[in-house]
Amino acid sequence: MHEYSVVDELIAQLLPALADHPGRVTRVFLKKGELRILSDRALMNAFEILARGTRLEAAALEIEAVPVRVACTACGYAGGAGHLEDADRHFAVPILACPTCGAEVEVEAGRELFVDRVSLTDDANEDPREP
Repeated sequence: MHEYSVVDELIAQLLPALADHPGRVTRVFLKKGELRILSDRALMNAFEILARGTRLEAAALEIEAVPVRVACTACGYAGGAGHLEDADRHFAVPILACPTCGAEVEVEAGRELFVDRVSLTDDANEDPREP
């Protein structure tokens, strides 16, 4: 699965960035653009498996979807993209054409894939009764 190589790289980049920040990692917040063809479930599964034995073990991976936003140079439209929906297959695919005039558009958002932030807790100050 492609998700495993993505998460492997994410962990490889994240661990050194956390080296100067003490505490237990509780959550990793990932922003994922709608145009990224990656399964949230597979990303979370890969994170759980690949984080074992690292400082990220037991941290939750929170994935925030970033919708597609486009801009049309022909008519000036700026906003969300239209979607082609297939009710039988339960998916919607963004249409990368201007929903107003049908011209070609520039994608302004929706391709992102990055760690937005990380939550840390100081175990010494943590209430042991908290879940």
